[in-house]
Amino acid sequence: MYSKPEYEPLSRDQVFGLIETAAFATVVTAGPQGLAVSHLPFVLDRARGENGTLVSHLARANPHSALIAEGRETVAVFHGPHGYISSSWYPRNPVRDSAPTWNFAVVHCHGHPVPLDDHGTARHLLQLVDVLEKDRDDRWRMRELGPGGMERRIPHIIGFDLPIERLEAKFKMGQDERRYDTSGAIDALEQNDPVLAAMMKAHNAHRTD
Repeated sequence: MYSKPEYEPLSRDQVFGLIETAAFATVVTAGPQGLAVSHLPFVLDRARGENGTLVSHLARANPHSALIAEGRETVAVFHGPHGYISSSWYPRNPVRDSAPTWNFAVVHCHGHPVPLDDHGTARHLLQLVDVLEKDRDDRWRMRELGPGGMERRIPHIIGFDLPIERLEAKFKMGQDERRYDTSGAIDALEQNDPVLAAMMKAHNAHRTD
């Protein structure tokens, strides 16, 4: 992934936090017929492996599942806050001569998937539901599927680990733009996209130019 030193994340925790907040990734695997692409939810195990391990599942009816079972090279792409940055937000100094752009945070997780057995897949599904239902009012629990509900579904699903062999992160937040232009964009975004504004503010707080 093309990047610049200015776009480095503030910490590894921030990268892991983006993955956990997004939870949903575009998954691309190379196969003999070209690239297979699916869109899957993930749980991140931060402690397993040098860069952590992702865990997910997909339908066995999905042709992509055969490539996952073979352990072919795969990348999972997670998107964080992003948005259009309009030059109309820049101050006239004396003119607004910086081009508009798009600011974004993204993480690429590269690795080779390792398929799970039925027990591992069931364990992953329970954990995924626990993570996604956490703090919900009247949260749903897997046991509500009823007797045999899980057992009927497991044969149609393949779970897999994706140990992260290479972790790439890019947080393009206006760090290479003129500071007064970036400040103007932050002020405008605080009204309609406070999450992106807060991330831009954090990544530019150290600047003295």
